[in-house]
Amino acid sequence: MFDQTGILPPEGLIIEAVTPLTPAGDLDAASLTRLVERVAAAADGLLVGGPEAGEGLALPPQVRLELLGRSLVEVKGRLPIFFGITGSTPEETRALALAVPEVMSRHDYQGQVFLADLPLWYHSNRGLPQFYKKLLQEAKLPLMVLNLPEVLRRRAFLFKHRNIRTQVLKKLTEIPAITGVIYQGELRRFLNYHLAAVARPAFAFYEADECRFLTRPGAWGVVSAGAQLYPEAWRQVSRACLHPEEVGEDFAARHHLWEESSRLVNLAGLYHPAPAPLVKAALAAQGILASDVTAPGTKPAPPPQRQKLLDFSPAIP
Repeated sequence: MFDQTGILPPEGLIIEAVTPLTPAGDLDAASLTRLVERVAAAADGLLVGGPEAGEGLALPPQVRLELLGRSLVEVKGRLPIFFGITGSTPEETRALALAVPEVMSRHDYQGQVFLADLPLWYHSNRGLPQFYKKLLQEAKLPLMVLNLPEVLRRRAFLFKHRNIRTQVLKKLTEIPAITGVIYQGELRRFLNYHLAAVARPAFAFYEADECRFLTRPGAWGVVSAGAQLYPEAWRQVSRACLHPEEVGEDFAARHHLWEESSRLVNLAGLYHPAPAPLVKAALAAQGILASDVTAPGTKPAPPPQRQKLLDFSPAIP
Protein backbone atom coordinates (compact mmCIF):
# COMPACT_ATOMS: atom_id res chain seq x y z
CA MET A 1 0.00 0.00 0.00
CA PHE A 2 1.55 3.30 -1.02
CA ASP A 3 1.51 6.44 1.11
CA GLN A 4 -1.08 8.96 -0.14
CA THR A 5 -0.64 11.64 2.52
CA GLY A 6 1.06 14.05 0.11
CA ILE A 7 -1.75 14.34 -2.43
CA LEU A 8 -3.83 17.50 -2.78
CA PRO A 9 -7.64 17.53 -2.71
CA PRO A 10 -9.56 18.40 -5.88
CA GLU A 11 -11.00 21.82 -6.55
CA GLY A 12 -14.67 22.04 -7.49
CA LEU A 13 -17.81 19.99 -6.96
CA ILE A 14 -17.74 17.24 -4.35
CA ILE A 15 -20.96 15.25 -4.48
CA GLU A 16 -22.08 13.76 -1.16
CA ALA A 17 -23.69 10.47 -2.13
CA VAL A 18 -26.59 8.90 -0.30
CA THR A 19 -26.13 5.30 0.78
CA PRO A 20 -28.62 3.07 -1.09
CA LEU A 21 -30.11 0.46 1.23
CA THR A 22 -32.38 -2.55 0.83
CA PRO A 23 -35.47 -2.94 3.04
CA ALA A 24 -33.37 -5.31 5.18
CA GLY A 25 -30.79 -2.58 5.76
CA ASP A 26 -28.08 -4.04 3.54
CA LEU A 27 -26.19 -2.08 0.90
CA ASP A 28 -28.09 -1.93 -2.39
CA ALA A 29 -25.16 -2.46 -4.76
CA ALA A 30 -27.19 -2.17 -7.96
CA SER A 31 -28.58 1.22 -6.96
CA LEU A 32 -25.09 2.37 -5.98
CA THR A 33 -23.86 1.41 -9.45
CA ARG A 34 -26.55 3.52 -11.10
CA LEU A 35 -25.87 6.44 -8.76
CA VAL A 36 -22.11 6.48 -9.36
CA GLU A 37 -22.55 6.24 -13.11
CA ARG A 38 -24.97 9.13 -13.00
CA VAL A 39 -22.73 11.55 -11.10
CA ALA A 40 -19.16 10.52 -11.97
CA ALA A 41 -18.81 12.68 -15.08
CA ALA A 42 -20.04 15.82 -13.30
CA ALA A 43 -18.17 15.44 -10.00
CA ASP A 44 -14.65 16.47 -9.08
CA GLY A 45 -14.85 14.18 -6.04
CA LEU A 46 -17.29 11.83 -4.34
CA LEU A 47 -18.04 11.76 -0.60
CA VAL A 48 -19.41 8.37 0.48
CA GLY A 49 -20.53 7.43 3.98
CA GLY A 50 -20.69 11.08 4.97
CA PRO A 51 -22.46 12.07 8.19
CA GLU A 52 -25.32 13.98 6.56
CA ALA A 53 -26.81 12.66 3.30
CA GLY A 54 -24.60 9.56 3.48
CA GLU A 55 -25.99 8.53 6.91
CA GLY A 56 -22.54 7.39 8.00
CA LEU A 57 -23.28 8.02 11.68
CA ALA A 58 -26.27 5.64 11.55
CA LEU A 59 -24.73 2.78 9.55
CA PRO A 60 -22.97 -0.25 11.07
CA PRO A 61 -19.23 -0.54 10.30
CA GLN A 62 -19.66 -3.58 8.05
CA VAL A 63 -22.10 -1.72 5.80
CA ARG A 64 -19.80 1.30 5.68
CA LEU A 65 -16.80 -0.78 4.65
CA GLU A 66 -18.87 -2.63 2.05
CA LEU A 67 -19.93 0.79 0.76
CA LEU A 68 -16.29 1.77 0.43
CA GLY A 69 -15.37 -1.42 -1.40
CA ARG A 70 -18.26 -1.12 -3.85
CA SER A 71 -17.48 2.56 -4.40
CA LEU A 72 -13.88 1.71 -5.30
CA VAL A 73 -15.15 -0.86 -7.81
CA GLU A 74 -17.60 1.57 -9.40
CA VAL A 75 -15.42 4.69 -9.44
CA LYS A 76 -12.39 2.87 -10.91
CA GLY A 77 -10.03 5.73 -10.09
CA ARG A 78 -11.94 8.25 -12.21
CA LEU A 79 -12.20 10.77 -9.38
CA PRO A 80 -11.08 11.15 -5.75
CA ILE A 81 -13.17 9.43 -3.09
CA PHE A 82 -13.76 10.91 0.36
CA PHE A 83 -14.81 8.23 2.86
CA GLY A 84 -16.51 8.99 6.17
CA ILE A 85 -14.73 7.32 9.10
CA THR A 86 -16.50 8.97 12.04
CA GLY A 87 -17.37 6.51 14.81
CA SER A 88 -19.03 6.90 18.19
CA THR A 89 -15.65 6.82 19.96
CA PRO A 90 -12.02 7.53 19.05
CA GLU A 91 -11.43 3.77 19.02
CA GLU A 92 -14.24 3.14 16.52
CA THR A 93 -12.98 5.96 14.31
CA ARG A 94 -9.44 4.60 14.41
CA ALA A 95 -10.66 1.12 13.50
CA LEU A 96 -12.55 2.44 10.48
CA ALA A 97 -9.63 4.60 9.37
CA LEU A 98 -7.17 1.69 9.54
CA ALA A 99 -9.59 -0.55 7.64
CA VAL A 100 -9.58 1.82 4.65
CA PRO A 101 -6.07 0.99 3.36
CA GLU A 102 -6.88 -2.69 3.85
CA VAL A 103 -9.94 -2.39 1.62
CA MET A 104 -7.90 -0.45 -0.93
CA SER A 105 -5.21 -3.14 -0.97
CA ARG A 106 -7.80 -5.88 -1.33
CA HIS A 107 -9.10 -4.17 -4.47
CA ASP A 108 -5.60 -3.16 -5.63
CA TYR A 109 -6.96 0.37 -5.79
CA GLN A 110 -4.56 3.03 -7.07
CA GLY A 111 -6.93 6.01 -7.13
CA GLN A 112 -7.04 8.84 -4.63
CA VAL A 113 -8.84 8.26 -1.33
CA PHE A 114 -9.28 10.82 1.44
CA LEU A 115 -10.52 10.06 4.93
CA ALA A 116 -13.35 12.38 6.02
CA ASP A 117 -14.07 12.87 9.71
CA LEU A 118 -16.45 14.84 11.93
CA PRO A 119 -14.26 14.86 15.05
CA LEU A 120 -16.54 16.70 17.46
CA TRP A 121 -18.99 13.80 17.22
CA TYR A 122 -16.73 11.70 19.47
CA HIS A 123 -13.86 13.95 20.59
CA SER A 124 -13.50 17.34 22.24
CA ASN A 125 -11.31 20.13 20.90
CA ARG A 126 -8.80 19.31 23.60
CA GLY A 127 -6.19 16.85 22.40
CA LEU A 128 -7.56 16.63 18.87
CA PRO A 129 -4.28 17.49 17.06
CA GLN A 130 -2.43 14.81 19.03
CA PHE A 131 -5.13 12.24 18.23
CA TYR A 132 -4.90 12.99 14.52
CA LYS A 133 -1.10 12.92 14.42
CA LYS A 134 -1.07 9.38 15.73
CA LEU A 135 -4.00 8.23 13.60
CA LEU A 136 -2.61 9.56 10.33
CA GLN A 137 0.85 8.15 10.95
CA GLU A 138 -0.83 4.75 11.06
CA ALA A 139 -3.37 5.17 8.26
CA LYS A 140 -1.01 6.88 5.79
CA LEU A 141 -3.94 8.54 4.02
CA PRO A 142 -4.89 12.22 3.74
CA LEU A 143 -7.71 13.53 5.91
CA MET A 144 -10.48 16.06 5.34
CA VAL A 145 -11.86 17.48 8.61
CA LEU A 146 -15.59 18.22 8.81
CA ASN A 147 -16.96 21.15 10.81
CA LEU A 148 -20.74 20.63 10.67
CA PRO A 149 -22.50 22.26 13.64
CA GLU A 150 -25.96 21.69 12.17
CA VAL A 151 -25.38 17.94 12.01
CA LEU A 152 -24.37 17.94 15.67
CA ARG A 153 -27.39 20.04 16.59
CA ARG A 154 -29.83 17.79 14.76
CA ARG A 155 -28.47 14.48 16.00
CA ALA A 156 -27.12 15.40 19.46
CA PHE A 157 -28.36 18.77 20.64
CA LEU A 158 -26.60 18.51 24.04
CA PHE A 159 -23.12 18.83 22.53
CA LYS A 160 -21.23 21.59 24.34
CA HIS A 161 -19.03 22.54 21.39
CA ARG A 162 -20.28 22.24 17.82
CA ASN A 163 -17.38 24.02 16.10
CA ILE A 164 -13.67 23.36 15.98
CA ARG A 165 -11.92 26.19 17.77
CA THR A 166 -9.85 28.43 15.53
CA GLN A 167 -6.67 27.83 17.54
CA VAL A 168 -7.23 24.09 17.30
CA LEU A 169 -7.72 24.35 13.55
CA LYS A 170 -4.45 26.25 13.28
CA LYS A 171 -2.70 23.30 14.93
CA LEU A 172 -4.46 20.90 12.58
CA THR A 173 -3.13 22.81 9.57
CA GLU A 174 0.38 22.04 10.84
CA ILE A 175 -0.25 18.33 10.22
CA PRO A 176 0.65 17.74 6.54
CA ALA A 177 -1.75 14.82 6.09
CA ILE A 178 -4.73 17.02 7.00
CA THR A 179 -5.55 18.57 3.65
CA GLY A 180 -8.61 20.74 4.31
CA VAL A 181 -11.95 21.42 5.95
CA ILE A 182 -15.54 20.91 4.86
CA TYR A 183 -17.19 23.87 6.55
CA GLN A 184 -20.70 24.72 7.65
CA GLY A 185 -21.47 27.68 9.90
CA GLU A 186 -21.04 31.39 10.38
CA LEU A 187 -19.18 33.37 7.74
CA ARG A 188 -17.09 35.11 10.39
CA ARG A 189 -15.73 31.80 11.67
CA PHE A 190 -15.10 30.72 8.08
CA LEU A 191 -12.90 33.79 7.56
CA ASN A 192 -11.10 33.16 10.85
CA TYR A 193 -10.37 29.61 9.73
CA HIS A 194 -8.84 30.96 6.53
CA LEU A 195 -6.56 33.21 8.58
CA ALA A 196 -5.58 30.25 10.75
CA ALA A 197 -4.49 28.35 7.63
CA VAL A 198 -2.53 31.20 6.04
CA ALA A 199 0.71 29.18 6.20
CA ARG A 200 -0.89 26.45 4.05
CA PRO A 201 -1.97 28.05 0.74
CA ALA A 202 -3.11 24.68 -0.61
CA PHE A 203 -5.21 23.89 2.47
CA ALA A 204 -8.68 23.35 1.00
CA PHE A 205 -11.89 24.91 2.29
CA TYR A 206 -15.07 23.36 0.94
CA GLU A 207 -18.40 25.06 1.54
CA ALA A 208 -21.02 22.67 2.95
CA ASP A 209 -23.77 25.29 2.70
CA GLU A 210 -24.89 24.91 -0.91
CA CYS A 211 -27.01 28.08 -0.91
CA ARG A 212 -24.15 30.21 0.39
CA PHE A 213 -21.79 28.80 -2.21
CA LEU A 214 -24.24 29.54 -5.00
CA THR A 215 -24.89 33.10 -3.85
CA ARG A 216 -21.43 34.00 -2.49
CA PRO A 217 -18.79 31.61 -3.84
CA GLY A 218 -15.37 31.97 -2.33
CA ALA A 219 -14.20 28.55 -1.24
CA TRP A 220 -12.07 25.81 -2.81
CA GLY A 221 -15.28 24.08 -3.79
CA VAL A 222 -18.65 22.88 -2.55
CA VAL A 223 -19.97 19.66 -1.04
CA SER A 224 -23.44 19.03 -2.41
CA ALA A 225 -25.98 16.29 -1.83
CA GLY A 226 -28.42 17.90 -4.24
CA ALA A 227 -25.98 17.49 -7.11
CA GLN A 228 -27.04 13.83 -7.24
CA LEU A 229 -30.43 14.99 -8.47
CA TYR A 230 -29.14 17.29 -11.23
CA PRO A 231 -25.41 16.62 -11.64
CA GLU A 232 -24.91 18.42 -14.96
CA ALA A 233 -26.65 21.60 -13.78
CA TRP A 234 -24.53 21.56 -10.64
CA ARG A 235 -21.36 20.97 -12.66
CA GLN A 236 -22.02 23.97 -14.88
CA VAL A 237 -23.03 26.31 -12.07
CA SER A 238 -20.24 25.34 -9.67
CA ARG A 239 -17.67 25.70 -12.45
CA ALA A 240 -18.98 29.18 -13.24
CA CYS A 241 -18.92 30.13 -9.55
CA LEU A 242 -15.27 29.15 -9.22
CA HIS A 243 -14.16 30.36 -12.67
CA PRO A 244 -16.41 33.26 -13.75
CA GLU A 245 -13.78 34.37 -16.25
CA GLU A 246 -14.66 31.34 -18.38
CA VAL A 247 -18.17 32.69 -18.91
CA GLY A 248 -16.85 36.11 -19.85
CA GLU A 249 -19.33 38.65 -21.22
CA ASP A 250 -21.61 36.14 -22.91
CA PHE A 251 -24.95 37.55 -21.75
CA ALA A 252 -27.00 34.52 -22.80
CA ALA A 253 -24.68 32.13 -20.98
CA ARG A 254 -24.64 34.31 -17.86
CA HIS A 255 -28.43 34.53 -17.85
CA HIS A 256 -28.78 30.77 -18.25
CA LEU A 257 -26.39 30.12 -15.37
CA TRP A 258 -28.20 32.65 -13.18
CA GLU A 259 -31.51 30.87 -13.83
CA GLU A 260 -29.99 27.48 -13.12
CA SER A 261 -28.37 28.76 -9.93
CA SER A 262 -31.66 30.22 -8.71
CA ARG A 263 -33.42 26.90 -9.28
CA LEU A 264 -30.71 25.01 -7.43
CA VAL A 265 -30.92 27.42 -4.49
CA ASN A 266 -34.68 26.86 -4.29
CA LEU A 267 -34.20 23.11 -4.57
CA ALA A 268 -31.59 23.09 -1.79
CA GLY A 269 -34.03 24.85 0.48
CA LEU A 270 -36.49 21.99 0.01
CA TYR A 271 -34.18 19.09 0.94
CA HIS A 272 -32.08 20.97 3.51
CA PRO A 273 -34.30 20.04 6.53
CA ALA A 274 -33.61 16.29 6.05
CA PRO A 275 -31.09 15.63 3.25
CA ALA A 276 -30.87 11.83 3.47
CA PRO A 277 -34.57 10.89 3.34
CA LEU A 278 -35.54 13.70 0.99
CA VAL A 279 -32.76 13.23 -1.56
CA LYS A 280 -33.34 9.48 -1.45
CA ALA A 281 -37.04 10.01 -2.12
CA ALA A 282 -36.26 12.15 -5.16
CA LEU A 283 -33.65 9.69 -6.47
CA ALA A 284 -36.11 6.83 -6.07
CA ALA A 285 -38.73 8.83 -7.97
CA GLN A 286 -36.16 9.34 -10.75
CA GLY A 287 -35.49 5.59 -10.89
CA ILE A 288 -31.88 5.81 -9.70
CA LEU A 289 -32.56 4.09 -6.37
CA ALA A 290 -34.74 1.02 -6.02
CA SER A 291 -36.21 2.44 -2.81
CA ASP A 292 -35.86 5.38 -0.43
CA VAL A 293 -35.07 3.21 2.62
CA THR A 294 -33.01 5.04 5.23
CA ALA A 295 -30.84 3.74 8.05
CA PRO A 296 -32.29 3.11 11.50
CA GLY A 297 -31.84 6.29 13.47
CA THR A 298 -32.30 8.59 10.49
CA LYS A 299 -35.24 10.85 11.24
CA PRO A 300 -37.88 10.62 8.49
CA ALA A 301 -38.83 13.71 6.53
CA PRO A 302 -42.27 15.23 7.09
CA PRO A 303 -44.58 13.98 4.28
CA PRO A 304 -45.54 17.52 3.17
CA GLN A 305 -41.85 18.44 2.73
CA ARG A 306 -41.27 15.25 0.77
CA GLN A 307 -44.13 16.06 -1.56
CA LYS A 308 -42.92 19.63 -2.08
CA LEU A 309 -39.54 18.31 -3.23
CA LEU A 310 -41.08 15.73 -5.54
CA ASP A 311 -43.40 18.35 -7.03
CA PHE A 312 -40.56 20.84 -7.56
CA SER A 313 -37.98 18.43 -8.98
CA PRO A 314 -39.55 17.92 -12.43
CA ALA A 315 -39.36 21.69 -12.99
CA ILE A 316 -35.59 21.38 -13.37
CA PRO A 317 -34.52 19.71 -16.62
